[in-house]
Amino acid sequence: MMHKWRKHIRGIVDELMNNAVKAKATKIDVSVAEKEQAIIINVKDNGIGMSKEKYAEVSKKLEQSRRVELEEYYGALAGESMIGTGLSLVGMMTDRAEIKTELGKGTEITVYIEKRG
Repeated sequence: MMHKWRKHIRGIVDELMNNAVKAKATKIDVSVAEKEQAIIINVKDNGIGMSKEKYAEVSKKLEQSRRVELEEYYGALAGESMIGTGLSLVGMMTDRAEIKTELGKGTEITVYIEKRG
């Protein structure tokens, strides 16, 4: 099943890693796991972390409704440096996101793609 999602997973991981690099991370841990009901992607970094304002901005982008009809097109675009739209694309390709962040210590973002049909 995960093979079917390879392009989407790669785009999501690329975008989350790009953000970690922008946050001056020197260590980035990435994991992708396939569970019975979902594919889970986790990216954890030791970058600068997020302020409350940045956290709210990132949360809003990741909380967008999943747009299954756009996944094929946008899956190829996620991870590209597209002036502020990358995380929005990740939000459109996932069902749920969790963010843990602490200023000066880093950020951990976990996104879930629910298996359908």
